[in-house]
Amino acid sequence: MSNAVDVKILNPFFSSSYEIISEMSGSTVKKGKLSLTSSPEFKSTGLSVIIGVTGVIEGRVILDMPIPVALKLASLMNFEEINESNELVRSSLGELGNMVSGKAVSKLMEQGYDLNITPPSVFEGQGVTVTDSFSHQNILAPLILEFGTIDVNLALNFV
Repeated sequence: MSNAVDVKILNPFFSSSYEIISEMSGSTVKKGKLSLTSSPEFKSTGLSVIIGVTGVIEGRVILDMPIPVALKLASLMNFEEINESNELVRSSLGELGNMVSGKAVSKLMEQGYDLNITPPSVFEGQGVTVTDSFSHQNILAPLILEFGTIDVNLALNFV
């Protein structure tokens, strides 16, 4: 297993996140500055959607956002105002994670990679820690919307 981050496996996830979140939010989305951490830990800012990636690449994708951002995004996705976190919010954002990861994996499969994704897990709570045993690096790409920031956090490696 390699600990090196390979841009060709990261870009489809970042571009898919940007495309899907732009479409679902109907909002202008700006790309923030990429950052790399050498820690296997990730801490949530409020609500996190985690999708596992398996096959010739293993790892996970986390879409993380503060609760007010999650509520606004779920409201936009469902065409109704949602003022508190509930099952509809978690389900909507889990589906957002499916769309992002599904599109990214499709792009990679077109390049010949054999991959699958796991069903989404949605966690709620500020400061929830996710620790990865398969990666020593996390790449963080903030997507800045008019109503807040969604962090796209990747820990992916070739097997």
